Amino acid sequence: MRSFSTGIVIRICFITTWAAIGAWSWQNGNTGLLLLMSCLMLTSMVNLYHFTTTLNKKLSRIFDSIQYEDFAITFRADNSKGDSFEELNASLNAVIKSFNQVRAEREATLHFIQAIIQQINVGIISYNTEGKIELINQAANKIMGIYKLSHISTVKEQQPEIYQLMSTLPSGESKLLKISNQEISLSVKEIILRDRKIRLIALHNIRSELQTRELEAWQNLTKVLRHEIMNTVTPIVSLSETMRDIIDTDLSNVSGHQQEEGVKDLKNAITTVINRSKGIMNFVNAYREFTNIPLPKVSDFLIAQVFEELQALYEQDNIHFIIDQNFKLLADPDQIGQVLINLIKNAVEATQNVEQPQIQVRAYINHQDKIIEVVDNGTGVSKDALDKIFVPFFTTKLTGTGIGLSLSRQIIQMHGGRLEFEDLEPQGSRFYIVLD
Repeated sequence: MRSFSTGIVIRICFITTWAAIGAWSWQNGNTGLLLLMSCLMLTSMVNLYHFTTTLNKKLSRIFDSIQYEDFAITFRADNSKGDSFEELNASLNAVIKSFNQVRAEREATLHFIQAIIQQINVGIISYNTEGKIELINQAANKIMGIYKLSHISTVKEQQPEIYQLMSTLPSGESKLLKISNQEISLSVKEIILRDRKIRLIALHNIRSELQTRELEAWQNLTKVLRHEIMNTVTPIVSLSETMRDIIDTDLSNVSGHQQEEGVKDLKNAITTVINRSKGIMNFVNAYREFTNIPLPKVSDFLIAQVFEELQALYEQDNIHFIIDQNFKLLADPDQIGQVLINLIKNAVEATQNVEQPQIQVRAYINHQDKIIEVVDNGTGVSKDALDKIFVPFFTTKLTGTGIGLSLSRQIIQMHGGRLEFEDLEPQGSRFYIVLD
């Protein structure tokens, strides 16, 4: 700033000099010289004014830039006026650079936080007192089934139950609600951000977690049952076979019609025990499959390949396969095929007594979800059995182990998806697989 002060002193000296000469000219009646000195003095005063107000203008510009977050300006135009201006411009440009760096870091942090919010499985929504949505992630869109949300009124129209809790639930509290095939935990938190009240909503679909815990409980139960039953049945089978061998070797030469009949009855009885015991062992081994499903061997494949195999397996006119073009999955094709076989088999059995049976197997993409559904016009599922169809060992059939659907749901969950059921009106059923 030393050059700046020197510039002011020099200009004041010029003004003083022009004023002194002008006064001398006025005393001596030299009008021409007086006019010249007056012009020079006026010019010097204007120059001094512009020189001294330059700093204020620069400060005003940088303050405006900070206020409106416009950091594209630079200060270089008057570097030629001296070292003081060059130093001042360098300092102001350094301030602008610092603000740009802080803003860039803030934006990078904000983008990082937004990326994290978009990736988490918990739905996040924030809105202000006017109901305008300020933040929403994909999980919230997916849970609510609303993919373009800018105002909370849209939630009121399409999901009134969620809206009721969002708007009335006190801050810091949470509540469970069931919507369609989802069990949602909704929690609310109010925060004050820059003198503005923001309502933050967290939505978490806990259905898959509950189903996972349910499957784990059933698996533990079946392991215990298998252990106890096998320990009981195995000696029975061994003993029964030993008794039959004794009868065949030791009693085969016994005379007498009565003893012969008794031996025959005994052999039949023991044979029955053996058969029933082996049947129980086969029954338990079937349950073993439920607790020992191998991990999926995932690979990229077209679902059309699986559909072709199913068409060859079910050469029936009433089964129709429909598929979107380029429907690809990253999954275990054998396990997905086995699940579809179970679902189609159930659909075939459900339509046996229908005059015009129809079964549709369809694969399509809905938003970001890949869906495979099996729809039939069969007898459906009774209301009493609706909540039990995925429970292991539960069955409404005269034959069967009751593990087909529970096994299929477990396979889909191991793929990170879900298997759901929908009862159709007036008749029929819809089983559908949802994968990411």
